[in-house]
Amino acid sequence: MDDYLAKLNRTDAYALTVDCSNDALKGTQSRDEHLWMEQQYCAGLGERQAGKPAAGKFHYDVNADNFWKDGSVWVESTGKVRGVSRTIQVRVARGGSTDFLYYTDFEDADPQNLVAYPPGGDDSLPQGGALYDECGRRGAALATYWWQGGRRVNNRVCQEIQFAGNDVLDGDVHFNDSPLMSNAGGTRPQFLKGFQMADPDCTEEAGTPDNNGVGKNAGKGTCWRNTSTTNPYLGTAGARPALSLYLPDNSDKFDTYPGCNYYGDTRIRFNGNGTMTVWNTGSAGKSVTGPDSPPGLNCGIASQFKPASGQKYPANGQTVPVPTDMVIYVEAAGTGSATCVPGQIVNGSTSGSSSSDVIPKGTGSTPQDVTDISYYNPSSSSFTTTKSWRRSGSNWQLISGPTDSTEVPENDIHPLTFDCGWGNVYIEGTVKGRVTIAAQNNVIVTGDLGISSTTKGNSAIGPDMVGLVAANSVVVYHPVSRGSRTDVSDPVEVPKVSGSCPSSPSSGGPSGGKNGQTINCVWTTEKTFNSSHTNIPHPGLTNDRQDFWIYASIQTLARSFWVQNYNQGADLGTLAVRGSIAQKWRGAVGTSGGTGFAKDYSYDSRLQFASPPYFPQWTNAAWGSKVTGELSAKY
Repeated sequence: MDDYLAKLNRTDAYALTVDCSNDALKGTQSRDEHLWMEQQYCAGLGERQAGKPAAGKFHYDVNADNFWKDGSVWVESTGKVRGVSRTIQVRVARGGSTDFLYYTDFEDADPQNLVAYPPGGDDSLPQGGALYDECGRRGAALATYWWQGGRRVNNRVCQEIQFAGNDVLDGDVHFNDSPLMSNAGGTRPQFLKGFQMADPDCTEEAGTPDNNGVGKNAGKGTCWRNTSTTNPYLGTAGARPALSLYLPDNSDKFDTYPGCNYYGDTRIRFNGNGTMTVWNTGSAGKSVTGPDSPPGLNCGIASQFKPASGQKYPANGQTVPVPTDMVIYVEAAGTGSATCVPGQIVNGSTSGSSSSDVIPKGTGSTPQDVTDISYYNPSSSSFTTTKSWRRSGSNWQLISGPTDSTEVPENDIHPLTFDCGWGNVYIEGTVKGRVTIAAQNNVIVTGDLGISSTTKGNSAIGPDMVGLVAANSVVVYHPVSRGSRTDVSDPVEVPKVSGSCPSSPSSGGPSGGKNGQTINCVWTTEKTFNSSHTNIPHPGLTNDRQDFWIYASIQTLARSFWVQNYNQGADLGTLAVRGSIAQKWRGAVGTSGGTGFAKDYSYDSRLQFASPPYFPQWTNAAWGSKVTGELSAKY
């Protein structure tokens, strides 16, 4: 195995190479159903001497069937010494974020997080977002880790996110950055299998826990920050040193993989029986199957993925098979982006879904009718109402109106990545199959995401497996609205006549005036939004404080895994992830003040020997043995 791994670590492509010059690869048993390449090209059974003749010989057979699906290769290696043979089977891979329950590159907030960096903030850009390069203003290349010191540490210019006292992580954890620990909301954060980090000051000795599993060195600021208010629980594994690991941004490759491709905003509900229902308005006229997809793959009828007649929202969804062992990829529609109108993603029973399933929330047909602040969030707005009357004898008769002008928002600071047209995918339900859902923008989880082979609440078992990959962020849906106060100005009369307009559009007709006069009345309505935020009811999410389940491996290639409006509304309960999480910047899911979710993250142990289809791997990891077992001797 060492011989084969050495060749792989010189070039990844060796896994797909027919190398007849390598004696250890010559000849093998016929395995026509697999890619046992050497038996087709290299005649004769080959063996390689392992050093001195007395040390024995070895031969290996390679199966690279899964190379493009999960980046792994299966190798059967047989060694023979003094007439005795033994064979081992090994899964070799470079590894990826699925090696860990939880991985972050930077432990401060995403520089595009408008809650952490609001417009007008001391450390924010005028339009919102991080002001300083140390916090990622111009990307990760200029951002710094906490352990590197500088402005981020000395001047506190970045918004640091903490692990709170009620957080539980049951699995291996890796930080390139230095984590911040807090006792808010409970006793101490729990890392049941400890964690590893890239701070060069973090040594095995420094990260040793005491007899109760509690870390001892917070005050030294080596394996976690000296600004922490508590020491974490680390089990027996402790905090350990490690090299930095980096996520690749290969989001542009997902449209080259086999599976289903959709364009523009897409809503998918997995039905638990191997099918999924898809709502989409941007794929008409395009191919909805990816390159090299198997013949007959059914991703729906593209011409029917268009808006309902005269509307922006989709018509009835199409139910198709889950493309198992492939990907579902959603990319931008290519027609630009704009603020969504109510129901543009899915419009409840009108789109063939449930009546309460309206995304974005709201009623009406304009962006100003949206009530969810993730899609429309001004500080104030205004519009005018016009009505006209003519006096006939002793009465005023309405001749036109009321007519409202377009509402004009002021300081609308909703995250623009949720605008329609960018290529967001909204998912929920129970998956039967193995599939990776990827998006050119965000993956937004709107309800429990489970797998058919496992009852929610139990550890993941069986063949079903899900990957979520976003070039931007993976987000838990959390609709929130704001209260407002409405003020109506005194009317403007055009032209000035002897009559007077009513005080408001709903106050009846004018007063005074002369027979035959016409009066036009214009009122300005000012809506001022206040700081009171309320959860908008959504089935299985804001209607109760039950656990919210996600059975998936999550990877955000450039941003974060976070909860919409995590700092607003009532307590949502516990976010329970069974799988793995990897993110560029730390995403927030709740606050110590009781908003959003507490964390309950547990590793899917199946990821030790498998991963979702086409899941990205580390950019700087070496090939190594992941799973090893002994077989009956082959030769």
